[in-house]
This record gives sequence, C-alpha cells and structure tokens, in this order.
Amino acid sequence: MVNNEINIAATLVCRNFWAKYFITYQYLKKRLENPEWFLMVIISRFKSVALLKSFFVQPQIIERNQATCSFFDIEVDDVVESLKKDSFSLGLNLPESIVQEILQFASSTDCYGDGEHQLGFYYTEKEKAESKCGRTFKRGDYFNSNLLCPAIKKLGNDPKLLEIAAKYLGGTPVQTGSRLWWLFSLKEQEQHLLLEKMRFLSLQGSTREGAYFFHYDLDDYQFLKFFFYLTDVDVYSGAHVCVCGSHKKKNIAHLLSFFRRSSDEDIIDYYGSENVVPICGKAGFGFAEDTFCFHKAMIPTRQDRLMLQIQFARKDYGNHNDLVEPSVLKRCF
Repeated sequence: MVNNEINIAATLVCRNFWAKYFITYQYLKKRLENPEWFLMVIISRFKSVALLKSFFVQPQIIERNQATCSFFDIEVDDVVESLKKDSFSLGLNLPESIVQEILQFASSTDCYGDGEHQLGFYYTEKEKAESKCGRTFKRGDYFNSNLLCPAIKKLGNDPKLLEIAAKYLGGTPVQTGSRLWWLFSLKEQEQHLLLEKMRFLSLQGSTREGAYFFHYDLDDYQFLKFFFYLTDVDVYSGAHVCVCGSHKKKNIAHLLSFFRRSSDEDIIDYYGSENVVPICGKAGFGFAEDTFCFHKAMIPTRQDRLMLQIQFARKDYGNHNDLVEPSVLKRCF
C-alpha cells in the first residue's frame, strides 16, 4: 500500500513537471504586469532597504479615535514590543458574539474547494462536493469576506488593531485585505500521500502544499497581519507555527530563495527547535504577526480549522485580498 502511494505521488510529480515551470512563468508574468510590486518583491526581503526607505519617509503621528470602542482589552505598546522582538504577539481574543457571527457567515456562505472558483459548496456539503468532484479538498476559501460579513469589516476598522498596525509600521496603515478559510483534516492515508507528494515536490511545490512548508511573506516593505481562530486549534487541528525572531534574522540562502521556503530540518538547524512555536488556542483566540518571519500551518489530522486573517501594510498593491468578481464564482453542484 505504501509503495503504491509513493508511486502515485511520483506520478503526480511527473505529470506536473512542466506545470511547475508554467506556474513559474505565470508568477513572473503577473509581477511584470505590476513593476512597482515586482521591484518590492525583489528588494523588500533585504530589511536594510525598508529601514532606508523609512528614513526618508516622515513618521506620522496616529491618534486613537476615542469615540470608537475596541473589541480588545489589550496594551498596544506591549503588543508592538512583542512584535518587534519575537515577530508575533498573542492574546488578541475576540468576543464570543463576533465569533458566532463569523461562524454563522461561514456556515451560510459558499467556500471554494482548494480556492478554485468553480468549486463552491457549503461547509456542511464538503463530503458531497468531494464525491461529486472525485477529489479530496485540503482547504476551503471564502471570497469577498470583508464585503459580505459585517463582523469582519468591523474588525478591519477596530481602533486598537489600527493603532497596533500604525505603531508597528511607523505610519498610517492601509488595510490590504482579509481572508477567511478552512484547512480540512486529512485521514491517515491522505496525510501520508500529502507528505510523500511534498517530499517529491521539495521546496518548489504548488500553492496547494505551500502553506505546510516554512515560508515567509513579502506583501510590502512593511506589513502586519492579525489572525483569529474560529474553531478550537491544537497541534492536531492545523496549528499555525511561527519561528521566533526570524523576521530579523535570515541567512543568505533564505533571502535568495525564489519560493521563500525552507524545510523543517533547515529551520531547526538554523534557529533551534526552541524557537519553533506552535500557536494553539480556543475559538476566538487571536494574535498579531509580522509574516516576514518564517511560518507554516501544521497538517490537521483530527479536526478542521477555520481561521480569519486581516492584513495591513503601508501600500496596497492590490494582490493580497480575497476579492473576486461574483459572476465567476460557481457552485460545484
């Protein structure tokens, strides 16, 4: 059985041999269509550039809107200091009412299998959708979440989140998008097949497997993300993993990597296992993160994970949101 699964994985890789190069071509083509973004992607990984850029940009004083109530009882300066030191800060917990509002949205709105626009289904229809499509979905993405879910829109305008982003980024933050998505738990055979496929694909895997590799983001010269679990999450249900301090320290191979990915072994060898931090928490648990640090998702094995992401930067390049023209979204039934 194991040899058969390995053969299946190897066949998948062979079939996708030229597809990977086509993906690379599309990746470069997309960036060349937006030269300013392409330049940022090339040079923003070198943090001295961001520091030099900030030297020539006059810092802006951000005043908190005292008339607007925040969902969060937190000390902004403590969060910012933790971000600067470790790359993440824990404990931004959502009120239960907001958790329930987002869960209601997720249960009554189509998610899309592996992010494909033609494969929409309600979360409760997942098994039926997989049977219809003849495949196992690893994730389910929602689109236009900020437009369709009032609770998510409120969070994007929360005064304390805005203040944290402003102080960390050193100026007025721009909300560049939000994202709500499921990571689906995999049965033992599916886990093994995924791991073998990842091993064959190495660090140049397709985007479907990319979240399970350690990687870092390049959304802007300076950017920040807030994450919120909408389900209980532990190491068996897709915990998010951060590498403490890796936003400040990368070796030259990390910086020059085309796909910005590293293996678990490479990360542990360079940073030490003590700095690899799985983040677990109950539904509503949240954290801020500079995702220029190395991070990944653990493969969920016992329970599906639903997570919300809200992101800020100094500039919006239009590439990091979940906006999709509704007319192209189709249900798979």
